Amino acid sequence: MRTLLLTITTRLIFSCKKENAAPGKTVEIDLLKSFQLVTGQCRINPSTATLQDTVAIGNNDIQRYSITDHTFTLNFLTIQRVKAFRDFTPFAVTVDKQVVYYGIFKSAYSGASCDNSITMSNIFSADNKIVMQLGYPGMLQGTTVEDQRNNPKLIATLRRQGKIE
Repeated sequence: MRTLLLTITTRLIFSCKKENAAPGKTVEIDLLKSFQLVTGQCRINPSTATLQDTVAIGNNDIQRYSITDHTFTLNFLTIQRVKAFRDFTPFAVTVDKQVVYYGIFKSAYSGASCDNSITMSNIFSADNKIVMQLGYPGMLQGTTVEDQRNNPKLIATLRRQGKIE
């Protein structure tokens, strides 16, 4: 009986999914120096992506993050830089320079869809906010996107910095 109880307890301990990730130090949004799309999709192929040497949106540029709306609130100067991004600008959200997810910026005047990616835009938000959404203008039925917008390490890092709404 004791062996059975020990076996069950051990399995429960090792099969439980860890929800609490250790926080990092910095969250940044980097543009990509080089990349390729997955064939036939509007999605960055991670094995081909290289981050630019300079950060586009630094840790200190990020003021808040909403877990429910998936919006980053940025300072005024940074949102002006974001508004200057060209349509289909590729980016990566990183924690301590480790990529959490890749995405594609969609501008206010874009008529092209992007169904297979997390997209960044300031179209549907007010103030100094950028929205990270699944697909653009939204996800098509039957399309899947690996949703890492609330990745545990990303959220733990932002929470540690007091930036979670």
